[in-house]
Amino acid sequence: MLVLNADILHVLIAELLSNDDTEVRSSLSTLSRTSRVIRDSCLPYLFAEVKWPHQEMYDDISGLHFFPETLWSYFRIVHLDWPDEWSEPIRLRWGAYDKEGNYTPYHLEKLISAIPHMSRLQQFSMSCPFTPPPSIFGALGRCPTLTTFRVWETPLDIGMILLQPGSVQRVTLSPVDQALRIGDGPINPAFTEVIYYMRDWRRKYRTQLTDRRSKEVFACAGFLRHHSSNLTQLELSGDLCSFATLAANDWPNHPPKSQTFFHAECRKVTPGLLSVLDRMNKLQDLRLLFAQMKSEKFDLLTDEATPNEAALSKLATLHSFAASNACKLDGILSHMSSLSRLAILAIVDLPRWPIAPTQAEVEGLLGDLAGSGSRLTQLRLIVEDKLTPALCYMISTQCPHLETLEIERCGYHDGKSISTWQEFAESLSRLSRLRSLRICMQFPEYDEMDDFEPWHMVREECATFFAKELKSLKRVGFEYRKRAGTHRYQDAWLEYDIVRNDRDGTEKLFQLAPTWYPFPDAWEPSPLNALSF
Repeated sequence: MLVLNADILHVLIAELLSNDDTEVRSSLSTLSRTSRVIRDSCLPYLFAEVKWPHQEMYDDISGLHFFPETLWSYFRIVHLDWPDEWSEPIRLRWGAYDKEGNYTPYHLEKLISAIPHMSRLQQFSMSCPFTPPPSIFGALGRCPTLTTFRVWETPLDIGMILLQPGSVQRVTLSPVDQALRIGDGPINPAFTEVIYYMRDWRRKYRTQLTDRRSKEVFACAGFLRHHSSNLTQLELSGDLCSFATLAANDWPNHPPKSQTFFHAECRKVTPGLLSVLDRMNKLQDLRLLFAQMKSEKFDLLTDEATPNEAALSKLATLHSFAASNACKLDGILSHMSSLSRLAILAIVDLPRWPIAPTQAEVEGLLGDLAGSGSRLTQLRLIVEDKLTPALCYMISTQCPHLETLEIERCGYHDGKSISTWQEFAESLSRLSRLRSLRICMQFPEYDEMDDFEPWHMVREECATFFAKELKSLKRVGFEYRKRAGTHRYQDAWLEYDIVRNDRDGTEKLFQLAPTWYPFPDAWEPSPLNALSF
């Protein structure tokens, strides 16, 4: 009976936690205190993902507290997230400055000594206002179960090569001070605060950028050289690694399925992108998410010294391709004959606002895509101009197999639309397989106040209309301008699931919770309450 009860408890707990609700986790924590059996069932779920250090967990004798050893075996995901403010000279906590003026943390050895004993550790991520000591990478190298390693907002040096090649398959390397905006939608809240850019350690990093960056580039090159044979996914900043470095590596066993560049200077480099693709025969998902620059755009084709047909044929193996407005895409889509997912995004460094592709530019890309012969099933666009039924019709004509379509206007504004709902629905009627639609069509200008205001009601009415007109739809969403602070607004989506009654042919709408795309995700939005890197 106890075994049966334990099995039922595991099913119930897993179902509760699938909602990713803070209140549910709090209730589960309270429930775990009721009995030993329930506690034993709850602990693996409550401590599967943990963050350290905790600002309120310390004492004057032993300093920062770490988790009890009895919990270490439950850890699957560990975040080393050291608060920025602890390194501020006027608020210095849990650390000291060395003779070179760099912040050195206390009590980090508590985490380092525990890492090799985390028998189920699968993912480790770090964000620190200091250069991590080599010992932490050495400890991670002794974890045979570690498959994912992520670093952001952290100065790096050659010590990272001590993370010995083993089971690590997915790597994210993002530099300090990389604050990117995709379109004008939700962003990490830290990027909107002036204090983020004014932290003492971050300003000091900028003054030493040339020396720091050369060390980080050297360290990342060594790290990738050691791990290239095992990686299946790589998310990498162009500030930390060049195409030339990637092209110099061998990827013999498991070439990356996903290659992402966050940010890079748009300058001609040799070898270029095609030379990298030539070394990664199994690459399927390529994302070139460069931030928009004032200089010339990054040209994917002419940046090669002598692009030949053999090199261009590598583009035909890609299944998914995402690119930003910093990339010159003229002619490249015509070579992607196997493409099933495409995203064209607008990206810029904060606090600037991006300029998205115009309708004319999008039409040119659609023409190239039609010439490739690919059967696109998912298309995501961020555009600068107001959406018209003409563009929707061109999309439905050139991409008749679409199942997911999202067209977002960068800096959406309500206003009087010159096109009717019927015209938009008719322009998309050729998409007989369309399941999910997000569209930035204009609505009358209303204030966003609450769920009973006209801005909300008119979109719900339009969702009902689209559900009736486009019989294949299972989800529909409309863009609106959301208040994000006293003087700030951002683009957002009001989205509905459509449930159809097969008996009488009626439809019911269910409003969905807000979502966003955490950078560098391009294909599947996440719940907005998961605002994090």
